[in-house]
Formats: sequence, structure tokens, C-alpha cells
Amino acid sequence: MYKEELKLMYDSRLEAEKGVHTAIHALPIAYRLLLDDLKPNAITLDIIGNGESVYLENLENIVEEYQLSDKVTFLKSIARSAMPKFMAQYDALIFPSEWPEPFARTVLEAMAAGLVVIGTTTGGTGELLIDLETGLTFPAGDCEVLAHQICRAFKSPELRFRLAKSGQERVRTHFTFKSMVDQIQDILHEIS
Repeated sequence: MYKEELKLMYDSRLEAEKGVHTAIHALPIAYRLLLDDLKPNAITLDIIGNGESVYLENLENIVEEYQLSDKVTFLKSIARSAMPKFMAQYDALIFPSEWPEPFARTVLEAMAAGLVVIGTTTGGTGELLIDLETGLTFPAGDCEVLAHQICRAFKSPELRFRLAKSGQERVRTHFTFKSMVDQIQDILHEIS
């Protein structure tokens, strides 16, 4: 039996296109897959953000339907300046976006904070999130694959550590303000 806990977080707007429902649907699947290895509430998910009241009510109904109220917590948005310190209490960011994010700042922040990211690679996220290199990925809307990735992260703290370090290094190397300005200058020199 694993003594380990896995604290997951989601941080963004609460809208259907962000796929939060997929994360909630994945939790009971993960618990079923790991049934013999889990203590109660070994995997928890904090959902941080504000959004459409109808969608939030839908999410709360899913939590109630699956009897996850002791595993899923809804929190209001956190100030950006407080986010790095806040993220330090988590193991992983769940990024279930279903629409092509141009550039997912939350993924960047989580990687910079040393969290492993379990997410979709819609839009620009694919530049940051590479399966088994800088995080764990799943197809948008696929709660089964997400559940398997959650299980993988739960079972292997070593994998989580390696991916978190690799993600953090990728952010430091390619996504600092200076490196992004340098890349823009290189592109401008090429086209001029």
C-alpha cells in the first residue's frame, strides 16, 4: 500500500472549454484503478478559479454524484503575486483545456514553481508540455487517459520529481523574458 499522497490543483477560469469536468470525472476512475494501493483521500483536487455560475453548479453536481466532496475542493481565485507560494503545497497541476490555448500561463507558472503538469497539449501548450519529458499528457476530454496519468504520477514520486525538474529547466531555458526577447529578435533578423 502506498503511503504517498498526491495533491492536485487546477487554476483557471471555470468554463466548459477549460475542461475542468474532465478532471473531476477522472478522479473516481483513478481511485478504482488504484483501489488496493490507496488510503482514503490519498488523491485530492483543489479547483481554483471563478467562472460561469451554471458551469460551476454543473461541476458541483458531478462532485456530489461521485461522492467526491472530501476529495475535491473549490477555492476562489488567488492573486497572481501569491500563486508561487500557494503552488508550493501541491504536487501537480491538472491542465485539462479543450480549446487551443494560445499560451498557457498557468502551465508555465506551475512548471516554474516545480510542479509536474498533467495536461492537454492543445494550442501553444504543446511547446511546453512534452509527454514523459516535461510532464504527462492526455487527449482533451479523455478522462480515462487522464486517470491513468494521475495513477502514474501517484505511483512514482521519482517520475514526478524528474518531470518537474525537467519542466522547470525548460521554463528557465526557453521562457524567461530575456530568452523570449532574444527569440523575437532572431526572427526579426531572419525576415528583414
